[in-house]
Amino acid sequence: MREKEVLNDQDIRRALVRIAHEIVERNHGARGLLFVGIMTRGLPLAQRLANHVSGFEGVDVPTGALDIGL
Repeated sequence: MREKEVLNDQDIRRALVRIAHEIVERNHGARGLLFVGIMTRGLPLAQRLANHVSGFEGVDVPTGALDIGL
């Protein structure tokens, strides 16, 4: 079976920027936002979203990690 690229790096970046904008819109701003990622793959996603929000809102958005392992 041949591998097929679903999203390239630019598509992923664009999707994350859109998601970050949606989060800010639904929260009526970036105040009080905190991104928590489930270890291990969710943490980089939370950090990337926080970086996007920080970039266009000018607010430091904290991130945290949640380890659900036993």
